[in-house]
Amino acid sequence: MSATAFKYQAVDHAGARKSGRLDARNEESAFQMLIEQGLTPLTVKQSTFRKPSLGTRRVSQLEVATLTREMSVLVEASIPIGRGLMSIAEHEKNPTLRDMIYDIATMIESGEKITLAFAKYTCVFGEVYIETLRSAEQTGQIGPVASHLADMLERSIETNQQIRRALTYPVIVICCVILAISVIVIFVVPKFATIFEANGVELPLTTRVIRAMGVSLVAYWWGYLTVLFIAVVAIIKSWKSNSGRLRIERILQGTPYIGKMLAAVTTARFSRVLSIGLDSGIEVIEAIEIAGSSTGRPLFQNECVRMCDRMRSGESLPDVINGAQGLPSFARRLFGSGKDSKELAKAGDIIARHYDRLSDHLAKNLNTFIEPMITIAMACVVLLVALSVFLPMWQMISINK
Repeated sequence: MSATAFKYQAVDHAGARKSGRLDARNEESAFQMLIEQGLTPLTVKQSTFRKPSLGTRRVSQLEVATLTREMSVLVEASIPIGRGLMSIAEHEKNPTLRDMIYDIATMIESGEKITLAFAKYTCVFGEVYIETLRSAEQTGQIGPVASHLADMLERSIETNQQIRRALTYPVIVICCVILAISVIVIFVVPKFATIFEANGVELPLTTRVIRAMGVSLVAYWWGYLTVLFIAVVAIIKSWKSNSGRLRIERILQGTPYIGKMLAAVTTARFSRVLSIGLDSGIEVIEAIEIAGSSTGRPLFQNECVRMCDRMRSGESLPDVINGAQGLPSFARRLFGSGKDSKELAKAGDIIARHYDRLSDHLAKNLNTFIEPMITIAMACVVLLVALSVFLPMWQMISINK
């Protein structure tokens, strides 16, 4: 018989009223489940509760990190996960996340495995999260592993925020410069060009080019917007396709500073997930596969797959690691020195901390790389516009002397 959703109101040992939802075969089973949780049922009614739709409001990465941190605290405090998740759901403000936690908690309370309950929402947590949780459940290390997962998610959020803050000023400057240049090209230069021609001045090449650009923008603005829209859609589709994503990653990897920062973030995440996986009892080959998938970089994931294939064919871990071009030399040397899973896990933690610091430093100083490029580009554009106006003006002055 399939389970039915019930809404309940109950009282705990301290006399506090509790309410929530649970899945049970019938009303009697729902009463029994509440009593086993240490609650005194007041009312139990069949609910029209629908499985949560994740399209209503997104569950952010920060909310997932907070939930993971709270779950690790529950385990360390020896509180049953199902009951603890129910209490978390009662205070959750995001309705989508609240319904999701309720659903996970009721599945666990009804006897389902923790990993299977969370795996129902793989689209929220991610495959790496679920696989790591599965290994932790098998080895009984849910508390420590959940704490490590929360650390990793919080570190990822912090890095993303640093990059956004670093890019805010350059983006604002670029937008303002584009707006100013557009006004000059569309309105100012064409009017000056008309005045110069009326005075018999032969327009230089720069003025003719900029005037032609202004006229073209006014006449065919819809064409430029269409091309821009198509370009954006093409980039997005390329990013979503495997071949296009690989090409974009190769370009980013070869870009100065950006490639270094990308390598630091990738190495930190790979090393941390590898350390978590090995600590939770996963075999080395499987841990490398999961850690490679966690980076979100197809190029590095493919390399991790090749590394695992080589290990399955009998090659030693140091030889395989030394051939990993996606890892910096420092990481390769430290991983290559590991003799067993415990040493590899320790090395992974050390490497993750080192490259976390490096990625933080690079993210905070991203402006030092971008600002000089913006300054040079602005200087070139301003010089070009100035020459398009002042060169014919000097000619007009010399003619009228």
